[in-house]
Amino acid sequence: MFVDMWVADALLSIAERDILELAWSQRVLDEAKGPIPRLWHVEPAAADRFFDALNRAFPLALTSGWESLEDDAELPDVDDRHVLAAARQAGADVIATFNLKHFPAAVLSGFGLVAESPDSLLTGLIDEQPEEVLRIMMDLVSSKKRPPRTMREEISHLRRTGAPLFASRLEALAATR
Repeated sequence: MFVDMWVADALLSIAERDILELAWSQRVLDEAKGPIPRLWHVEPAAADRFFDALNRAFPLALTSGWESLEDDAELPDVDDRHVLAAARQAGADVIATFNLKHFPAAVLSGFGLVAESPDSLLTGLIDEQPEEVLRIMMDLVSSKKRPPRTMREEISHLRRTGAPLFASRLEALAATR
């Protein structure tokens, strides 16, 4: 979810309004933090500050006690079992990931979970609550000052970076305003 900041911004902004409940473990955050300096072109200290702020903004998202569940499932990549364990411990319904092939439906369904791409998750949210998600995205865009963004830029970037279906829905809704 943190690979692209624009997609993460959308998800985090929606979660701030209590339309989406987030959950992660410290291990998930630590793993996500590794490539961030390279992907976002920032210093490691900036990535640390971002993840510290994330935990302050969403204190209930940090899940602990998942370790005993880690060996309960076979996934294509054993290094992803901690993600499934944390999701189970948190009582999540969805694992949001760009890496869907590592979370097969046949395995996840046994735990009452599904894996969705961030695009699919965002699209479901905008389909369920179009006016509220549009309002959130308009607020997000208007809050960006350095550099400022337009809704057109937001949509274009979301389309290019992993959320094309959500971007199309957002564009259609924004065009009616």
